[in-house]
Amino acid sequence: MKYVILLCFFLFACKPFGDCNIDAEDMKKDECLLIVEKIPSKTDASFDYKGINLETNKKCDCNSGVSDRWWGSYKEHIEIGDTIIKRKGELIFSIHKKDTVLSFPFECDGKINK
Repeated sequence: MKYVILLCFFLFACKPFGDCNIDAEDMKKDECLLIVEKIPSKTDASFDYKGINLETNKKCDCNSGVSDRWWGSYKEHIEIGDTIIKRKGELIFSIHKKDTVLSFPFECDGKINK
């Protein structure tokens, strides 16, 4: 039994953590097309912005268990009235303001993933 536990521990410990290619593929699956109407509190760790979906014109939110940390890095740039665009299959997170567009590519280990 002791050997089974050690073997399981060894296999778990050798599993790659934070593989950029795997992370990038997961991030590509997420989408956020939102005109911001409500900003979460600054103490809230999740990316739970609420507003109107650009395609459906229905109320929605942009939160993701996968991309929250990436998108959350740019919270300080987002204001009510901004448009957030992150399309499926892409690794660019954009914040469209009235007079400018801020685009943030997905970076991992100092490299920009495409």
